[in-house]
Amino acid sequence: MDLNENQRSAAVSLAQEFSSNALTATKDMAIVMREYIQRGPEGVGWLCFVGGFATGVLGLLGFIDIFDLLLDPLEYLVNAYQMAFGLTVCVIEAPPEWVDKSEKLKKAQRFIREFAKFLTTFGGRGLFYLFQGSLDLALNSVSLTFFVGCYMCCMGVLCIAMQYGFKPDFSAFSRPASAPTRADDYIHVT
Repeated sequence: MDLNENQRSAAVSLAQEFSSNALTATKDMAIVMREYIQRGPEGVGWLCFVGGFATGVLGLLGFIDIFDLLLDPLEYLVNAYQMAFGLTVCVIEAPPEWVDKSEKLKKAQRFIREFAKFLTTFGGRGLFYLFQGSLDLALNSVSLTFFVGCYMCCMGVLCIAMQYGFKPDFSAFSRPASAPTRADDYIHVT
């Protein structure tokens, strides 16, 4: 298939625009993640909640695929586990204002605190997230599930590090702030 010069320039232009947009979206996502991590435990909890939600949704989608039950029963079972693990992460990391509004969520958190005490510490949750992410990494090729597994492994490492006193500081990567202005620092023109 021969492309004329106009088609080539249009394809190159489209590719440049796509890569520019992808780079901008990646930078924006990195900035948002940095801001959440800098919030400390609350921000990291929200990032873990998002990962748990993604894991649960992907587990549910895999669980719905009934053909996997016959063709690949191990993957079907892992999807069932991931669906349950994702729900567990969402319950553990639910924002406090949601917990205050929902009696079922309070009851579920009490159940987890009583019967899975290891999930009440950053280290325990970190190990759980590492396990959860490793399931996705071990059984899937490069796919959306693989990337969610990488994300959950990163969240696990971050939680374990925070258990031992690590406090993420990304201030060195932020843009320098403009010089502070004083109220009397102006020129008055009459």
